[in-house]
Amino acid sequence: MKYKFNLILIILILFLFSNLVSAQTLEVALVSDIGGFEDYNYNQQLKDSLIKAANDFDLVVKFEESNLMSEYLEKINGYAENRFDLIWGLGFTMEQAIREAAQMYPKRNFVLFDGRVKEENVKSIIFNKKEAGFLAGLVAGFETNTKNVAFIGGKNNKEITEYQLGFEKGVKAVNAEIKIYNEYLASFNDFSRAKKVTKKLAVKKVDIVFYAAGASGQGIIETALQENLKLISLAAADINLAPNNMLTVILKNTDYLVKKVITDYQNSNYENGVKEYGLAENALIIDQDQAKDMMITKNIKKIEEYKQRYLSNEIK
Repeated sequence: MKYKFNLILIILILFLFSNLVSAQTLEVALVSDIGGFEDYNYNQQLKDSLIKAANDFDLVVKFEESNLMSEYLEKINGYAENRFDLIWGLGFTMEQAIREAAQMYPKRNFVLFDGRVKEENVKSIIFNKKEAGFLAGLVAGFETNTKNVAFIGGKNNKEITEYQLGFEKGVKAVNAEIKIYNEYLASFNDFSRAKKVTKKLAVKKVDIVFYAAGASGQGIIETALQENLKLISLAAADINLAPNNMLTVILKNTDYLVKKVITDYQNSNYENGVKEYGLAENALIIDQDQAKDMMITKNIKKIEEYKQRYLSNEIK
């Protein structure tokens, strides 16, 4: 009788322990946008960062690829139905689907990377575009040989202008004598105009172009290859299109952001809402591998030095 009692007690303890471990395991899902997980951009980078986090934390991670924007909501809702703790999406094209899912499942938590949704159960991660531009400006300022650099934007709107203003600040922090040309294409999908504008800048002896131009960037890249211009991009995938012209890429630090969100959630410090990240959080970085291949080593070190000066308010 005593033996049976002990056996039942052991089984009960094991059952309770198993439930406790299960309760502590965080279930995290990522639904891609239509770029898919082999886009060499943020779908892929977020997936890689979550896989790394799964090795460091007690996580179950699942991934769902979208082929059509009309699939977003169904895929997100599937994870909400299965009571996942954190459900990630990314970009402005997923804003509506995240908003609707959040309203339908108020007890689930959603994370939107590089997009903005104001719901009580959504964490929107956005980025300081002016500081991204500032980082690009430092790169251009230190690497230019002709002392002529340029920014090309798609549409002349508030968000793209932030990149321009930050770029100008970074360049001038390095050398106030550098000439900066600013051009706008009036479209994110005008390949021919992008080529024409880039060619015009090459004639003006511009040797480095930083661009935030959407699909028009393809025209900038093609002309840069023809004119031997150096480039600074916001998209890691562009490195594959011009590996010998791309000085570096200004990246959103997915490893840091994923780790922070997971750590905050596990430590009960997690908060929903719109949160902007920038240089102070190390959420914006240069692609170090490409920079090491293309840039002067001392300039890479100077960029970090100037970044610290900016953070300590020495650069206004």
